[in-house]
Amino acid sequence: MKRLWIAAGLLALLLGASLANGWYAQSLTGDMGQRLRQAQLSAEQGEWAQAEAATRQVYEDWQNHHFYFHTVMRHSDTDQILRAFRQVLEYLRLQEPDQYNAANADLMAQLELLSEMEQPVLANVF
Repeated sequence: MKRLWIAAGLLALLLGASLANGWYAQSLTGDMGQRLRQAQLSAEQGEWAQAEAATRQVYEDWQNHHFYFHTVMRHSDTDQILRAFRQVLEYLRLQEPDQYNAANADLMAQLELLSEMEQPVLANVF
């Protein structure tokens, strides 16, 4: 009987850790996505320097959490987001509105998908 309680306790601990991880991932990527939307609004208003500074800050935050993302997420997904950040920053530097808008939208979508992969929904189980 004691083994059953230990196993149930371990299962509850793992479930709690999984739920906390999903919440944390959603919190991080949601904030990053929101700041990237603000950067895009700045770029649309012609404030390219402000948009670049905001995007660089989001990129730095991504780098500050690099260990976390590389530990709990698939490396191919995190590497793709890193490439997308670099692409967005290059289009900002060149002040190419069409390419920047498309690349930034793609980056925001990738961040959302990364967060969705960690959410406790039935689609992620099967």
